[in-house]
Amino acid sequence: MYTASNFSSSGATSSEADSTNHHTDADYIRVIRPLLPKEAFQRKPSSVLYFLFWLALVVASIFLARSTTNPVLLVFVSLLYAHSTAGLTLFAHNLSHGAVLPQGLLKDCLEVPSWGLSLIPRTMWIHVHNQTHHPYTGTLKDPDRPWLDFEETWLRKVYSLVFYPQGFKRFPWLFNPIQMIHFVSYISRNIIGVFWTEKSTYHFVPYQKPYTQKERLAVIGELGIITALQALLFVSLGCDFRRYFFIGILPPLFASSFLMVYIKTNHFLNPVTLENDSLTATTSVIVHPIFNLLHSNFSYHIEHHLFPSMHSDYYPLVSQLLKQHFPEQYNQIPIGEAWKQLCKRSTFATLTSLQK
Repeated sequence: MYTASNFSSSGATSSEADSTNHHTDADYIRVIRPLLPKEAFQRKPSSVLYFLFWLALVVASIFLARSTTNPVLLVFVSLLYAHSTAGLTLFAHNLSHGAVLPQGLLKDCLEVPSWGLSLIPRTMWIHVHNQTHHPYTGTLKDPDRPWLDFEETWLRKVYSLVFYPQGFKRFPWLFNPIQMIHFVSYISRNIIGVFWTEKSTYHFVPYQKPYTQKERLAVIGELGIITALQALLFVSLGCDFRRYFFIGILPPLFASSFLMVYIKTNHFLNPVTLENDSLTATTSVIVHPIFNLLHSNFSYHIEHHLFPSMHSDYYPLVSQLLKQHFPEQYNQIPIGEAWKQLCKRSTFATLTSLQK
């Protein structure tokens, strides 16, 4: 494993970078990029082993579901299947950023089903996440941000009340489990957004870059593949609706919960700003090493936003360099502490007001 001590810090220093009060990602990259080894930016095809590992667990879950009618065991299998599809989502996330394979047929053949098993059209994800969220993280053009106070309609207010429960005034201590399926709602609203103009009162995406006709057709095709995968899953379970409930219906909700543990702490502790400053708009969290191994260092989220195409093995090195050069700006806290802060009403107030 590389560490910050392996490299000289003779380049730009934090004092040089701190010459102004406001930073952008370009400031951080200018300091950190020269200190990283070239290997960090080379694709790592061996990461396909993650795909094979998670896919094997998906198949094993299906076989286990076929072999039992015990509801307790089926819940366990549902959790296993859900975590496996969440793992495929994290693999697909790195794959789509170009950290694993170059463009080509093999990449497409892995990418589409990896997203599809999680009910996510690949083209929609790349449009929203790679092309819009990353360049505009935490700004008004970030499609993943919450609505600000002045943007709320009654329908958006209900949505915020359900999925940002720290907004409760009367019961600030209340933990609302519905927030954990926010990822399902997030994917659904973005799929609808592909076809529903943002001028509509019912549009649920805070900011949306227009889709091309080619992208819309690709999303339609990928939705067809997702439907076919679900039909194949139903048939593989012997066309048994009870088993399909535990493998086809519950897992997306469980998988959402697994992913939202990260996503909420990565972004929902941070205010909306005018410029793309990943150290202001993003938080990295500290988790047990086994989760970093299983989840491809997804906890290092600031690092990912600065270098999205870098292989995740090098995120700990970027973390050390950020601590060294930008100690005041860098946000990294234990995930338990992050959730404590997330549930505070003051956090919600900061989240829904524009920081200039």
